[in-house]
Amino acid sequence: MRFRKETAGRLGIALSASVMMIAGNATAQSNRPVTVVVPFAAGGGTDITTRAMQESLSDTLKANVAVKNTAGAGGTIGVGEVARARADGTTLGMAPVGPLTTQPHLRKLPYDVDSFDYICLAYSAPTVIAVRQDSDFSNLEDLVAYAKENPGELTFAVQAIGSIPHIAGLALADAAGIEMTFLPVNGDGPALKSLLDGTADIFIPHVSFYTSNSDQLKSLALLKDGRLAEQPDLVTAEEQGYALDFPIWGGLVAPAGLDDADISKFETACKAAIDSGPFQERMQALKQPSAYMGAADFEAFVREKYDTNRKLLEKAGLLAN
Repeated sequence: MRFRKETAGRLGIALSASVMMIAGNATAQSNRPVTVVVPFAAGGGTDITTRAMQESLSDTLKANVAVKNTAGAGGTIGVGEVARARADGTTLGMAPVGPLTTQPHLRKLPYDVDSFDYICLAYSAPTVIAVRQDSDFSNLEDLVAYAKENPGELTFAVQAIGSIPHIAGLALADAAGIEMTFLPVNGDGPALKSLLDGTADIFIPHVSFYTSNSDQLKSLALLKDGRLAEQPDLVTAEEQGYALDFPIWGGLVAPAGLDDADISKFETACKAAIDSGPFQERMQALKQPSAYMGAADFEAFVREKYDTNRKLLEKAGLLAN
């Protein structure tokens, strides 16, 4: 009887140790570091929003969350990096509208709308047509009048051919009957630099980027159907005779094939990050409205925009053959 009790005791200790080891391994695996790839240079609107979420994501996931900037080719290099990553819950991407829903229609890429699992919409911000603070242009009328007198002379810095700012610029040119020269750059930061060094005359940034650099920039028009509550002094393009509404949005995605449990975990973490005090304070400081969609709604939204933007690009004659 004593032997049986001692044996049972040893077996119980061994079993408890095994259970603790399994639980420990599971915890360690769930707390693996997560990298969020931002497909543009540091300092742009997508980067600012991602970094504003970083601390809360880390707290909710109880894991280190690192932000990695992989710029180039209009954001498609970074988004492609996410598509190629292992679907093991260690890699996410902050995928903006352009690389996600327009660039795949412009040229052959190693990904398309089916290459990802969708976590959440993280931001949707209006854009503004911006010029240098010392520009002679004060509104769209000034810009259009100059462009008509000097066809093709105005240089428009765009974050990528086929990006939302580029499409917005094409829409403005079409509506106003003007010609502009488009200069592709790798993100809002380089676009600002091109303005300040005189390489470009205008560009269309995310409203938070504009706000962060308003000491150097002047808005000619807000591209939104109605004024922005956070910045009611920004005059819309619609008020100036041009019905242009081109928000820049983006959200967290993962390589296709992620476990449902991981999708749910990241979706919860995303919502917590957007609802967090520091994130909301950051958005308020930038005078930018926050936005959120859960995984299912975000996927449906992306697929709808993917089809809609294809039609817009086709109309502009930009679809790849």
